[in-house]
Amino acid sequence: MSAMRCRGYFVASNPLTVGEVFRSSGIYAFFMTLSVCWCLVMATGCVTESVGGIPPAASADERVRAQLDLARAYLEQGDLNRTRVALDKALSIDARSVEAHVLLAVVLQAESEFELAEGHFEKALRIAPRNSQALNNYGAFLYARQRYEDAIVPLRLLVEDTSYRARGQAFENLGFAYLRADKIGAAEEAFLRATQLNVRQPRSTLELAELAFERGDYETALARLLEFRLLAQQNARSLCLAIRVAELRGEADQVASSTMALNNLFPNQADKCQINK
Repeated sequence: MSAMRCRGYFVASNPLTVGEVFRSSGIYAFFMTLSVCWCLVMATGCVTESVGGIPPAASADERVRAQLDLARAYLEQGDLNRTRVALDKALSIDARSVEAHVLLAVVLQAESEFELAEGHFEKALRIAPRNSQALNNYGAFLYARQRYEDAIVPLRLLVEDTSYRARGQAFENLGFAYLRADKIGAAEEAFLRATQLNVRQPRSTLELAELAFERGDYETALARLLEFRLLAQQNARSLCLAIRVAELRGEADQVASSTMALNNLFPNQADKCQINK
């Protein structure tokens, strides 16, 4: 019995749209949003005493950090031109700044300059082969380019980092890469690890339900569907899977209720689910 199949995507699956690179916890980008803190010198209540004349010049690290702060702020605003100017300045100060190379790669990807973007990801990883930001974003870049086998390589390195704060999400992303590469067993293992590291991984839970159904393990599929319902709102795919599981288990009431929910909530998907059962 064939079934409607609508596989989930890498989180960040549009993981690298510019505004989301810093807001995403994960797929489908790693960076935490950092705000630029402007130091305002107030006219009252703030007196600076100068001792010894001209203050010392900022160090190279401080100047790079200032340009990276500007770049992140501009990128959050969607101003790619100014972002690139700031990143170019950062790299002119320190050509080995991993973060500058990664950010520039993100900008170039947004501009559809894919070869240049990949070059900067590779430079970042030559400098720091285990850098989590570079591994995560490079894996997302390769996945978005539909190079699933290639995406597996950096993502596998990323999940080996036990200190990586979003490791559960990284395993989920790895699972989708395995799935797209038709490595079903490895995908299921990755999704399972994702749920073990973070119980609130509804997308991994739904994938596990689908995979259990496909191998004929309907009890596990049902259990995973029940877990999914506790974590997220039902979607067309979860309701369609619930209908198929209930039919095989002879649960007419569940078939009727799930079918009604599918028709009411996702009328455009209902026919597709019925046709492909």
